[in-house]
Amino acid sequence: MIALVLPWVCFITQAQTDTAFKPTDKFDIPALNSTISFANGGSYERASLENNAWKFVNLRLNNTGPLQNLTVSAQDSIVRITTYQRFNTSVTAARLRYTVVGLGKQTFNFGFVVKEESWSVVLNGRFMAENEGYQVSPDQTITVTGATANASISYYNLDALGGIADDPNLPFYQKHSVAIATGVVVTVAIVLTVIIRRRNQEGKQG
Repeated sequence: MIALVLPWVCFITQAQTDTAFKPTDKFDIPALNSTISFANGGSYERASLENNAWKFVNLRLNNTGPLQNLTVSAQDSIVRITTYQRFNTSVTAARLRYTVVGLGKQTFNFGFVVKEESWSVVLNGRFMAENEGYQVSPDQTITVTGATANASISYYNLDALGGIADDPNLPFYQKHSVAIATGVVVTVAIVLTVIIRRRNQEGKQG
């Protein structure tokens, strides 16, 4: 009976300690002339402004899974986080999308501790290469400098599949699923980038 009841007690206690927020709530960073907000409501266990960055613990947006740690900062920007998704797979994966007003910069840290990683960033509808509109620091903080309308940040941890590739009993597609998936993503990114560049060139010529 204790084993059955205890999880429900813990869940209720956690729900009571969480703080709910609405889309109209603002998380200001006065020293950097910036504001963080969310397009949808949600809740968090704790939110604090530290060193000009908002740190959220157990952040949960409506209809999404929890994000244990998220640190967000911005300079000369109005940032509105529209969606966040954490994928429950053998690979750590997450995607965050936001809109921005202003020509400043935005920084994000998802709190992941990994050895190998892959980032995919789309700024204003264009796939970007690292150091072209964004940079990643050794502690996996990503700083975006090229977003003027909207941005999408995707993160994939490839290190988690190291053991799978070493299993000789798995079929080829499972052993090399990461390489195949990465190849597809890169190919799509290249094709979309070429299409966008051609359209931009045609628009300038027209």
